[in-house]
Amino acid sequence: MQILELQKKVFKGGIYLVIRQLVGAVMALVGALVIAHILGPEEFGIVAIAMSVFYFTTATSKLGLNIYVIRQPDLQEKEAEQILAFYNTVGVAFCILVWFAAPLVGLWTGHAHIVTPVVQCLVPIVWLDMVGGLYIGLLERKLRFAEVGSIEMLAQITNTILSLSLVFLNYSYWGPVAGLAAQFLIQAVLGAFYQPIRWRMRWQWDSLLPALRFSLGYTGCSWLWSFKSLTIPLLVSRLAGLEAVGILTMANRLTAQLGTLWPVVERLSLSGLAKLNHEPELTRQVISRGMVYQGLVVGPFQALFSCLSLWAIPLLLGKAWTPSIQIFPFIAFVWLVFAVFTLHASALFVVGRNDEVAKAYLWHLGLLWLSTLLLVPSYGIWGYAAAEMIALLSYFSLHRSLVNQFGTLDYGDSFWLVAATVPPLMLGPSLPMALGLGVFLLSYGLLFLLRPGLRKVPTELYSAWRGSSSPQLETLSTQ
Repeated sequence: MQILELQKKVFKGGIYLVIRQLVGAVMALVGALVIAHILGPEEFGIVAIAMSVFYFTTATSKLGLNIYVIRQPDLQEKEAEQILAFYNTVGVAFCILVWFAAPLVGLWTGHAHIVTPVVQCLVPIVWLDMVGGLYIGLLERKLRFAEVGSIEMLAQITNTILSLSLVFLNYSYWGPVAGLAAQFLIQAVLGAFYQPIRWRMRWQWDSLLPALRFSLGYTGCSWLWSFKSLTIPLLVSRLAGLEAVGILTMANRLTAQLGTLWPVVERLSLSGLAKLNHEPELTRQVISRGMVYQGLVVGPFQALFSCLSLWAIPLLLGKAWTPSIQIFPFIAFVWLVFAVFTLHASALFVVGRNDEVAKAYLWHLGLLWLSTLLLVPSYGIWGYAAAEMIALLSYFSLHRSLVNQFGTLDYGDSFWLVAATVPPLMLGPSLPMALGLGVFLLSYGLLFLLRPGLRKVPTELYSAWRGSSSPQLETLSTQ
């Protein structure tokens, strides 16, 4: 019954993350649409370049130490204090290095006079993200998802309100920069309030070294994957210009917000899978079912928006963003496949197979960058879409590694879920809205009719939340 109680607790905590994710997604999407409509593709491309560099920097600067505090079974208070001390010394030095490297980013994109100062203004926020990420990691370790959800929701709302206010006051791309600074400042301050840690500057190697040993392997994988976020701002900007950057970034933003719940499943997996004691059969069941959950919280929303995009994008963004309509289905399909496979990487991380994840990420990055360099100069944004599709071949490496570690997974429901998403997703922009919605209803209607296992998913989630057992949970609890 220990596994069942853990699942109930994780699912209940997940409700708070779902609420936070939905509110945050609505606020972020509304903010992005309004800002993009006012700025237009080219100025929005400047924001996209700066933000991509920022998120790449934050993904690498934490060195995975925030993940270490979640996964370490017997974390001591002094270990958390030492991680904070590390961020306050090495982390600050890293931020200074990024500040001086910002002009190189500007020169590479060909818009140094604009990109460089924006990137430099984002550098202090990197340190705020390090500190705030540590506090949030400690809260997630204790499954205190209510506090985590409240902090992140308030921070996101503040970001959106401040960004929109400054954009309306004609501060252009400086509005999103100020909003981002406010978001991470609030996250760090409230995180310190809910999970205080004593501030120390002196290192104690006996407490810090175990965390750094873990972080080196994890950060290597995270670093490789983070390089993908630089493809559009660094490669596409140079090969196809700022307008292409804006259009592709908006397509990615729309796709990410429509699949806003998949990070909840991933975050819960980091807190939950780590407590399954590496049991192969149980892990296979959880991942097989998790793939279905991921597909259900991503695919239908993307397919529905695709059917409405011919009407929605010009209305929300203006005619200048029309190319986003045709490119959206391909970017959305890539995100759907990524969401389905994200638990593969999480499970391999839990058992320490960082090298296998790194290998898959390296294949993905190599295929994406090589295809981008070959195709974008001739085909523009369509060349990038093709490059993303080609890079999907790298997920076979993740599949093979997971099968070698835990055994064969059940891909049945997740495969047919993806297959049902493809017709309305791809045909939506080229069909009248009524006909596209008909394809959507027919495709998913047949899916749930022919795959009865999918009809059990809402019942399982509801039973877990109410505290009763479902057949699926009973199966897991007996392992």
